[in-house]
Amino acid sequence: MASHQTIVVELGSSRIKVGFAGESKPRRVLNDDGGSGGGARRGGGGWTVAINDGMVSRACRWTSLHRYHSSMYDASRDDSAKSGGSASVPTTAYEWERTLYPLFSHALTSILFVQRPSRHRMLILTSDAFPPRIFREALHRVLLDYLGVGGVWLLNGGAFEGVYHLLEGLPPPPSLTSSAGPPRAHLIVDIGTHEARVAVCVAGSSILADTHRATLSGYDSFLGQVLTNYQGEKIVAKDAVDEECAHLEEEGSYYCPVTSLEDANAVVRAWIALSSSSAGFSPDITTVQVRLPSLERAQRTESSMEATIQLPVQPLLKAFHQIYLDYSNPSSLIFAMLTSVRTCPIDYRKAALQHALLLGGGSVALRHFCFWGGLASTGSSTNNGLGPQLETAARDACGVSSDDESAGESKGEEKKDDGASSVSSISRKRFRSLQGVVHGHVDDDDGRRGGINIQYPDPFAADMVAWIGGSIMGTLGYSKYYQNKFP
Repeated sequence: MASHQTIVVELGSSRIKVGFAGESKPRRVLNDDGGSGGGARRGGGGWTVAINDGMVSRACRWTSLHRYHSSMYDASRDDSAKSGGSASVPTTAYEWERTLYPLFSHALTSILFVQRPSRHRMLILTSDAFPPRIFREALHRVLLDYLGVGGVWLLNGGAFEGVYHLLEGLPPPPSLTSSAGPPRAHLIVDIGTHEARVAVCVAGSSILADTHRATLSGYDSFLGQVLTNYQGEKIVAKDAVDEECAHLEEEGSYYCPVTSLEDANAVVRAWIALSSSSAGFSPDITTVQVRLPSLERAQRTESSMEATIQLPVQPLLKAFHQIYLDYSNPSSLIFAMLTSVRTCPIDYRKAALQHALLLGGGSVALRHFCFWGGLASTGSSTNNGLGPQLETAARDACGVSSDDESAGESKGEEKKDDGASSVSSISRKRFRSLQGVVHGHVDDDDGRRGGINIQYPDPFAADMVAWIGGSIMGTLGYSKYYQNKFP
């Protein structure tokens, strides 16, 4: 057949989007809500998509691809085996075939209602830029040999490749003049459920492979750090909630009401709601009122239990700084961003930092997260959000002058005396080569021009950009990239 209708499938860490090319949104989004989906959020190795394809399989066990490239993979597999569960991560092409076949069979028959798969070709967007070979082999065999799809194009690094077709239509940053012409490069930051991936995308080409960075800065990773910080916090009993749980305390220990990622997520959402409200919010706030799901469940059996509690915000803000803003931490997002830009050719560094885009569901969840560091420096709520805070962290990482550096060193020594962590001189000088690019210049009106600019791909939803870009790619032809037989 001369032409095929293209199906677009995005395989994410926590969501699978299925639809037809040329459409503005997918027909169906499969996610890990409900069922046994909690396994993915607990790091258990995967989640289940309910499937009834009329054959043997009733469900598809899907695992996050990032576990193949993470040291957490072996640990989570060992924990699963110890708890009596089976290792859910496929280790051979055959195991991947058993996982992929019911998923794509369900997508073709029950979601898209395709009667003749041979008249359709499929564009697959994966989160990983370098998926395992056994996964690629199993995917092509399932789609081409077993299901008889007319053609398959496996597009690695789906978010980076998909957004490439939307970049030129996005409005320029306010700090740049409209006559500057189309940007030569973009810094793409994809914050997912578990990982965050960073790469520089160059106009007229694809991403620069050497600039690709992956770090455990996803939203669930942030929640895990929030949980860890609160569990290490010494919370003194002050209200009825703690008094009811006083019997849980051991001698010399303290009760921590935040016991799960669900509780940590409730703390984050409560803080965002509080910081987004214009009334009653100031940098002097040290606590946040949270309704914890774990206490709600305990309230059902114990009527005197209150589900609402006041928690200190310091562990939450500390986790946000550790995961996203700490440029001395190699696992932080800002470290990955600046390292990626420093790796790319010098000619593209300025354009990449002036046109940085935040994508993925994690960036949507943290878009309005408020951090005290930015508020203290500006005295207003204009830095309320992930993007402005990353800009501030980048400027801090690159430094400003030798005088400020010496002042920063003395300030760091004072912090060290107080028992707080200080930034080493090596960390302060690591990204000094990007100083001029990050800071830009000051114009005649004392306004900053150029420099780092991080924005969202408005009017497109940040968590839908990859699929929309794939939908556009599916309508452009590219017939030579589709394989019609198993290699």
